[in-house]
Amino acid sequence: MKTARKEHDHAEIDMAPMIDMVFQLLIFFMCAATLSQVDFTPEVLLPVAKKAQVPEELRNRGTINILPDGRFMVSGEYVDEKQVLAIMQRKREAEPDVKLYLRANRAVPFKQVKKVLRSCAEAGICDVIFGAFQSGEGGE
Repeated sequence: MKTARKEHDHAEIDMAPMIDMVFQLLIFFMCAATLSQVDFTPEVLLPVAKKAQVPEELRNRGTINILPDGRFMVSGEYVDEKQVLAIMQRKREAEPDVKLYLRANRAVPFKQVKKVLRSCAEAGICDVIFGAFQSGEGGE
């Protein structure tokens, strides 16, 4: 006796959620890699400027953060003014055309920023850019 053949539906996997997840992971790792290169410190609230722009060569710059209480942070470590000068001199010796990205909190008095700029000048670093948020159309 012949038995009837049963037709089985093929199991299919919906690829759309997996593709979405892969893109989300890709974006996450791209952002994480960028933040680790920039030496991002969340305590620093950058000042707002109408004509602020994101520089294209931000990744190849050394970063100094000036925290709200006036302390300096380089590579995740708290340093004083003399240590900033020593670090900048070492960076200059290692890379003669070193560039600096200075992230100062908006509440920090300019005399703290001036200390870092003086240390950079003494070390021979003249290419310094300041971090700032770009204000909206109305300005702040």
